[in-house]
Amino acid sequence: MFAKFFIFILFIAAEITLGIYSLAISESLLARFLFFILSAFIVCALVIKISNKLLPDDDRREKKVMKKKAKKAR
Repeated sequence: MFAKFFIFILFIAAEITLGIYSLAISESLLARFLFFILSAFIVCALVIKISNKLLPDDDRREKKVMKKKAKKAR
């Protein structure tokens, strides 16, 4: 739980850093916006991928999936 929270804090820090970087690299508002959206998407995808690999699954979710499978099997 705390590990996921820490990863999301890192994600927010990365977003702020990328926002400042995009302001410094370009003077065009549209270019800054597109760069920020692209970098946010990339960082978000990487954070989700890393958190899914490193952190264990939620037990409650697995129990719900097993219950649904058991109901379908009947």
